Amino acid sequence: MRKLLFLVFLLLLAGCHKQPANRVLPQRSPDGRYVFDFDRGVPVIKEDRLLVLRDEAAPFRENPDLYWLWDGEGRLWIYDDASKRVYYYQKTPEGWRRYYWSGERSDHPESDLLPPLGLYPPCPTRH
Repeated sequence: MRKLLFLVFLLLLAGCHKQPANRVLPQRSPDGRYVFDFDRGVPVIKEDRLLVLRDEAAPFRENPDLYWLWDGEGRLWIYDDASKRVYYYQKTPEGWRRYYWSGERSDHPESDLLPPLGLYPPCPTRH
């Protein structure tokens, strides 16, 4: 019985240290076509092994205060906990573009663009 309790404790402890989905790298888009990662701290998106975006001008770099997650429409969302800002990358006919998401709501909230559930950190962070 004691061994069983110890095993359950170890399994629970291992589950507590699992990397949350919004911190997994590299992170594949839901359709499997694109992969998000960082290269020397700079955000990059690849299609297969071909680099399609390297955002040197991004207002963020890889750090413990960043969270990222793809939505069901193929947009990559980034939450910077330090600045409390949200950005997203979207593929356009001209290529991938980064946008700032203000969070403002329109008169038609059912059509408002919203970040995916799970983008934000699960617990308050300490600063």
